[in-house]
Amino acid sequence: MIGAQTKMKALVAARLMMGDITSWATFESERSTAGRIFNRRAARSVSSQIGRGYRELSGEIKVFIDNNFLRCGYEELARLLDEIDVGCGLSIRLDEFEKKFFPLAELVKRRVPIYAHVNISTFGLQFEYPEHHFLKDIETSIPELLETRSRLATFAGPEFNSRRDRDIVAPLVAKEKFLSRSIISAAFSLAEAFLSGLFFSAVHLKSVGRLHCDEEFSRFAANKESASLKDRLDRVVRFCSEGAESGNDDPFKAFIEIGKRYRDAIHHTTPFQRKDVELGGRLAALYEISGDQALQCVVLSTATLLKITLWTNPQSDVSDIAVRCAKILRIAQTGRPNFVLQEAGVA
Repeated sequence: MIGAQTKMKALVAARLMMGDITSWATFESERSTAGRIFNRRAARSVSSQIGRGYRELSGEIKVFIDNNFLRCGYEELARLLDEIDVGCGLSIRLDEFEKKFFPLAELVKRRVPIYAHVNISTFGLQFEYPEHHFLKDIETSIPELLETRSRLATFAGPEFNSRRDRDIVAPLVAKEKFLSRSIISAAFSLAEAFLSGLFFSAVHLKSVGRLHCDEEFSRFAANKESASLKDRLDRVVRFCSEGAESGNDDPFKAFIEIGKRYRDAIHHTTPFQRKDVELGGRLAALYEISGDQALQCVVLSTATLLKITLWTNPQSDVSDIAVRCAKILRIAQTGRPNFVLQEAGVA
């Protein structure tokens, strides 16, 4: 029979993961109190103090466990509670979490990459992985970009006076440029992280989603650092489409030919000539960047990820990355109506 102290400690851990405990002071107080409980009467007393019935909490924790974990009970949650640091919580790689504590439910794991970290804090149970951060960069920046472009549009009419309105327009133009560069950078970082994740899966699981990796692709994945982005994308597309498409098909071709020009201008700016860029070419590309180029790069990046994801996992709607990419793609399309879905190859 589970003791009252163990059960109350488990309830504190579960409530933290459910986002029910919103400050570290409250968490520390409740964990300390749970550690001093030795009978059910005391446990019920504590439950009443937080305004939640003991039976109600017990029912909620069972639902939470069933939805998120396997082979997890009160004792396992109580042990997890002892590992959570006040102020910073717990951050641990998903596979290490499962080894040390208990497995996550398969439906939960399908939402995130295998290399994700489990994060437990006053924000609840969350998962952290590179694509999440770059998606968040784009999700945060695009509304700002669209709002800035909307404000600039009011100065596009014949009544615009460059001398009179300069002090108003100049900061808006600067903001559009800044946001555009940031969005392009994030769009490429998102794609790079996604491809690296596929290679990691190929090396460690010998599969990419539903696709089993042959020796050739596994070997390429293990040594992918020596290949250019174009070559990495081409190999992934050929493998994931089972030979039906390549990097010469859209949206992949456009992503490299159009988007990479701007990415390189941001991250490898130089007035010198390069083997595939004329003298001053990268400077010209850098000065050319505006909201149109940023939204186009977002469309191509998210369309690339979505198409690959559909090949590797037909049920991609359960993937957090795919769901968020689809939403971003729709917003970017709205912001740039002249670049239609057919051009991105995902209609």
